[in-house]
Amino acid sequence: MRCPFCRENVVGKKSIVILAGEGPAHKHCYESHTYQSRQFDNIDLQKLDDTKLFELKDLVLMEINSRQEQEPEIELFA
Repeated sequence: MRCPFCRENVVGKKSIVILAGEGPAHKHCYESHTYQSRQFDNIDLQKLDDTKLFELKDLVLMEINSRQEQEPEIELFA
């Protein structure tokens, strides 16, 4: 079995991922391909128009900010 990205053997390797419709691939090859093609969790960022991309950015920032607010503050006593 060969990695669909680098065509090297994946048999016996520890860091592999199974891709639907493709089979096994080296984890680092898959991650590299994903970053280069600018995809995240089946979202193809290159296909988004500017409006949708900025909407996605705003949603991500809102989610990050909401999670930071929920973290309890730690008080240090001297």
